[in-house]
Amino acid sequence: MQTKPRRYLVTGGTSGIGAAVAAYLADCGHRVWVTGTREATVTAATTGGGIRGGSVCDVSVAEQVEAAFAAAAQSLGGLDGVFSNAGVDGAGASAEKIEAEGFRRVLEVNVVGTLLVAQAAFRHLDRPGRLVINASVNATRPERHFADYNASKAAALALARSLALDWGADGVTVSSISPGYFRTSMTSRYLDDPEVGAQLRSRIPVGRTGRPEEIGRTVEFLLGPDTEYLNGANVEIDGGSGV
Repeated sequence: MQTKPRRYLVTGGTSGIGAAVAAYLADCGHRVWVTGTREATVTAATTGGGIRGGSVCDVSVAEQVEAAFAAAAQSLGGLDGVFSNAGVDGAGASAEKIEAEGFRRVLEVNVVGTLLVAQAAFRHLDRPGRLVINASVNATRPERHFADYNASKAAALALARSLALDWGADGVTVSSISPGYFRTSMTSRYLDDPEVGAQLRSRIPVGRTGRPEEIGRTVEFLLGPDTEYLNGANVEIDGGSGV
């Protein structure tokens, strides 16, 4: 655990991995601002005193992203790091059945949204600043029936590495994480299916899915002050399923 509190913004911080990371960072004493797509979920996430505040924000809309960053920086007195986490799932269908409109929406959120968040982070982060992008193991190990999601996460990973090249000398280091299976609203329908869930867990050498605190600790480290030379790295948090 880092001893000095830092100021962080977590996009998509009202559910799933984003909520787990935001809660972990807040429990460690950091000041955290979250974004979510609905007023109700943002209100729920910021009620209780742990999370300092939040904004309703669709990350694919530049004006909403800028407004969220401005509010966070003003409320927290600046920003030390950003966890770009907001994303949507794919259609869960074979590639020939994926509709172009749905495919575009996945790319709008998972790729264009990641770029917009990164650009806002570049403008608002104090130097030295940290940006961590949530990719996925699907970025390098695609799954069947997830062509839309696979493509979007491969692009997000490539974007993270490109940003590391462009911004490292400007005081903003960029890294990414590639989580395997953690229980979230996005993955529960697969994990709770007896047959599918058993198959998924059988591919994980540690024999289980990830725990919220495990991803929280990793992101806290990557966002921390001791990673100035860690730039362009991708950390797979998957229990060894990629070995």
